[in-house]
Amino acid sequence: MNAAPAGFVRHDVVLVGGGHTHVQVMTAFAMRQEPGVRLTLVTDRLLTPYSGMLPGHVAGIYDADEMHIDLHRLARATGTRLVFAPAVGLDRASREVLFADRPPLRYDTLSLDVGITPDLSGIAGAREFGIAVKPISAFLGKLDKLLVSASRPDGPRRIVVVGGGAAGVEIACALRRRLSGPTAAAGGSCGPVEIAVVTGVDLVPTLNDRARRHVRAALARLGVEAHTGFRVAQVRDDAVVAEDGRVLPADAVLFSTAARAPAWLAASGLPTAEDGSVTTRRTLQVTDDDAVFAVGDCGVVVDDRREKAGVFAVRQGPVLAANIRARLRKQKLAEHRAQRRFLTLLATGDGRAVAARGSWFAAEGAWVWRWKDRIDRRFMRMFSGFGSAMARPATDAELEAGTAMRCAGCAAKVAPDPLRRALHRLPPAPPPKDDVLVSLDPPDDAAVVRVTDGLAQVETVDQITSPVSDPYLFGRIAALHALNDILAMGGEPRRALAIATVGHGRAEAVEGDLLQLLAGARRELDAHGVSLIGGHSGEGDRLALGFAVTGRVSPNAIRRKSDLRVGDVLVLTKPIGVGLAMAADMRGAASAAVAERAIAAMLASNAPAAAVLSSRARAMTDVTGFGLAGHLLEMLRPSGLRACLRLEAVPVLEGAVELARRGFQSSLTPGNAALARDVTFKNPGDAALLFDPQTSGGLLAAVAPDRADEALSALAASGCMAASIGEVLPPGAATPIVCEGSMLG
Repeated sequence: MNAAPAGFVRHDVVLVGGGHTHVQVMTAFAMRQEPGVRLTLVTDRLLTPYSGMLPGHVAGIYDADEMHIDLHRLARATGTRLVFAPAVGLDRASREVLFADRPPLRYDTLSLDVGITPDLSGIAGAREFGIAVKPISAFLGKLDKLLVSASRPDGPRRIVVVGGGAAGVEIACALRRRLSGPTAAAGGSCGPVEIAVVTGVDLVPTLNDRARRHVRAALARLGVEAHTGFRVAQVRDDAVVAEDGRVLPADAVLFSTAARAPAWLAASGLPTAEDGSVTTRRTLQVTDDDAVFAVGDCGVVVDDRREKAGVFAVRQGPVLAANIRARLRKQKLAEHRAQRRFLTLLATGDGRAVAARGSWFAAEGAWVWRWKDRIDRRFMRMFSGFGSAMARPATDAELEAGTAMRCAGCAAKVAPDPLRRALHRLPPAPPPKDDVLVSLDPPDDAAVVRVTDGLAQVETVDQITSPVSDPYLFGRIAALHALNDILAMGGEPRRALAIATVGHGRAEAVEGDLLQLLAGARRELDAHGVSLIGGHSGEGDRLALGFAVTGRVSPNAIRRKSDLRVGDVLVLTKPIGVGLAMAADMRGAASAAVAERAIAAMLASNAPAAAVLSSRARAMTDVTGFGLAGHLLEMLRPSGLRACLRLEAVPVLEGAVELARRGFQSSLTPGNAALARDVTFKNPGDAALLFDPQTSGGLLAAVAPDRADEALSALAASGCMAASIGEVLPPGAATPIVCEGSMLG
């Protein structure tokens, strides 16, 4: 009997939340892997902000990229499976993470790092008129709107920050720096913005006396009012009101006060403290469950309670990584002991900062800010630079030698030339039966078989490997991809048989992966009225899913890819560049934003566009593995017609052009680009996009010129992206495709 294959999953570690502690676990397990252990990150956001840099960002010192950890890129670089969906609960008896709209995710070991949000329940009007500083991701969008509003003559002139701790003071100082003087947008015509900080107790009560004096002096220097003993009872649209009746005018109110953990933690039966935080032992394990850890702001060590501060979450990282590893090995877990005297570095927004430690050390000045800045940037470099050696384009030598990372999705199909040669070397096939309307001569997107004089059956088969790590998401993409051949023929998909390959692992791991995969597929098949009526499953080295799909079509409604005519307008219904984006993503070089856009494109159904084009287009195909140019050539060859492509009109996935300029391309692109002999380019670099393989790509249709405007209007009315990208030309001596302009500029 052979040993278990590489990649055999024996233990699933699931991290819920992408906080400061969990990102350290991801990098620690990547640097020293545990055989048989699969790490999964569940998160509702792909960019996680570093709280230490928030004041600098508010002050305008750091841009958004500098203060965020790209969880998508980090997950790819560390080999962590990524589930981009909000968790809503736990079933600890079954050891499952629960979601609102997808199957539960099983775990063997679980860790929670989901943060907290300000508790505004006891303050009238706070939810209606206040802006919570946490969660930071939600705050940043509101901050941008506040800054834009403050730049207008009729914008807010009086801003109040509720909360006199270090975070509240930093935000007030940062806003003072950002909004100092008359606003530029008004040309100096409106007055300066007033900033105040209010607190029910003293300012920064956790700092020593000398440090508090430095803070008060900084507020005075910056012109920020401080109101102590001001317990806010009500927020109005024009003021904050204290419990003792004092009224402070306010046009905008920010809250940086006592906070609560998400309610679903307590609702899941986890033991919690008064603020909803999960209670843990010093090992960071939940007090009543050895399989669950809770860290960061959402956890509290019952024997070692500390204030909520980012420094503790950062320092829990190495301990959590070590203790998860120890649990896997059945070893004794270490106890985390938070520092009682820890360094606080409080930024005042004006290029200075206050330092405090324990009851005696305090300092203030520009050198303290430089110290804080170095510490924060060093922490961020741990994650922004992880896997950077891989984040480069494959070289020509690697591509030619076959040592480059092989792409997945439809980019894993066989290139057109070897496929064509292999088919031509087969012995001649018997002629098709009389009921076969469309087969291999010439080939099309699907086969069509007559059932009756008024009804035909459309048949196709497609299988792809997963370009994403989440099996549920892949199931959705694979199902949509498989339906496209039927839609491109003008048919209605009706039934599907699945063939699924999941990774090697324990029975529970295999069951969980297969559930996620098929549930994702069923979501899309069900939405399109397609019945999953059977299939086959197996284990393998790569997650893969395919479908044999059967549909129906009226024989006179079949849309052959080759039925175009001179003058027809070429219409494309999705942007290209998905394959290139996913190739860069596999190397850890695509940002979360680019990857999100690529996934959104793959998840966009072609059914609405097909419904419009089936009655308006003369010819149609779907753009998949051979790229836009490769599939257009398939349309042109049977008739010998030519086409002109206006490259500036071709929609391209945002971010893909920049990746192409940097040299990224799918591993299938060189094989596709062998067809470049049939294309005339103004810029040869455009081949990287024109021959870019698309997974779940759009439809390419040839529409009669007198119906093109109508078709484009109908597509827009149906909510479909569509663009007129060229025309069909008569035969000639030039190459079959002539390109005008360039996508690369």
